Amino acid sequence: MKFLSTVCLFLFIQFTSLAETATDSTKKEIQFATTALITNNGISVVPIFTLGKPATIINFTVGRKFTFEPEFRVSLEGKPWSFIYWFRYKLAKTSKFTWSIGAHPAIIFKTIPVTINGNNEQVLRAQRFVAAEMAQNYRFNKHVNLGFYYLVGAGSVENKTKPTNLLTLRGGYNNVDLGKGFIAGVNSQLIYLFTNGEEGSYVNASVTLTHKQSPVTLSYFYNKPINTSITGGKDPVWNVAATYAFNKMFSTK
Repeated sequence: MKFLSTVCLFLFIQFTSLAETATDSTKKEIQFATTALITNNGISVVPIFTLGKPATIINFTVGRKFTFEPEFRVSLEGKPWSFIYWFRYKLAKTSKFTWSIGAHPAIIFKTIPVTINGNNEQVLRAQRFVAAEMAQNYRFNKHVNLGFYYLVGAGSVENKTKPTNLLTLRGGYNNVDLGKGFIAGVNSQLIYLFTNGEEGSYVNASVTLTHKQSPVTLSYFYNKPINTSITGGKDPVWNVAATYAFNKMFSTK
């Protein structure tokens, strides 16, 4: 894990220096974006990573073709939920088709009961994970898109859990003009999940609403099991969220 973290840090430093060198000569733009989300229920499509209480998620994106995208998830009580350090590379990007790969080290925090000096207490324990992903998306027009997503993750170093495989078929109908500047969208996913020796299938959907002049998006998400034996993943889950987004391209001289 220390070796992987060192390699990731080295790649990020190298990317930064190469990006600066490239933009000095070509004056290409580099993206900086951030989103901040507040939700009533911190959930995950991988049930063992679900928080199950109000939370905030802050994500940053820095780069262009190769991006560094750290994501920090924290409960509204101030306790950390998970820290994920994504490195992503765009293999292809056109107005209709995108194809990317990525990998990350992550730290997942879990509250566990322990007995200290005869007293029962709750202790926050950090568990280390690594994962890799591949994502493809095709946009038929400004409204309809269809995509494929695959994630494979190694088990926890501390608990020696088994690997996770997540396979998703995604579809959406977005940029629906409701009038007076309001825009809506509907997205859905069909999911197959194999984690820690258990498997399950799920379907979920999200509805979003925003305004052309507002950086805030409101959303509702609902996830329903189809057939599953995964511990902690047998009940439907839902949440509502408000997301603030900032996205800007910077040109270097």
